[in-house]
Amino acid sequence: MKKILAGLCLLTAGSLSALILAQRAPAASTTAAPNPEAMVPDIVVNGFKEFKTGGYSAATNAWAKDSSLLLDTQTLQNLNNFFNTISSTSGSFVGADVVRVVNLSANTQEVYSVVRYERQVVYIGFTCYKTGDKWIITVIDADKDPLKVLPTNIMSGQ
Repeated sequence: MKKILAGLCLLTAGSLSALILAQRAPAASTTAAPNPEAMVPDIVVNGFKEFKTGGYSAATNAWAKDSSLLLDTQTLQNLNNFFNTISSTSGSFVGADVVRVVNLSANTQEVYSVVRYERQVVYIGFTCYKTGDKWIITVIDADKDPLKVLPTNIMSGQ
């Protein structure tokens, strides 16, 4: 009887370990690339270059290039207002870091970044869509709160 109970305990412990490891393992589609910057569409990178040289308005225009965002003046205005408020309270733009690139399909990516200011960071997510031979950005989400932009698996360290 003791051998049966000991065997059940080992079996249960092994099953729990496997379950815990399975829960900790990131999904294949959200695994961080060894060098995420290498996978970032040029339109995102060019927008950050514009941010550095021409400010947030130049960046939002670069990100909206050739996209339906150009026609969505309210979204662009809201984004510019957001960055204007951040700039007035957080100092100058310092740089940006890519957190993760998620390939949703051959033609769709999510790019998650941290925008660094002198006194604060801002989180920004881009939905990128490949149309023919170029990438465009169809959605831009930005917020001071990482929980409003970054997926929960990134926030939990996966």
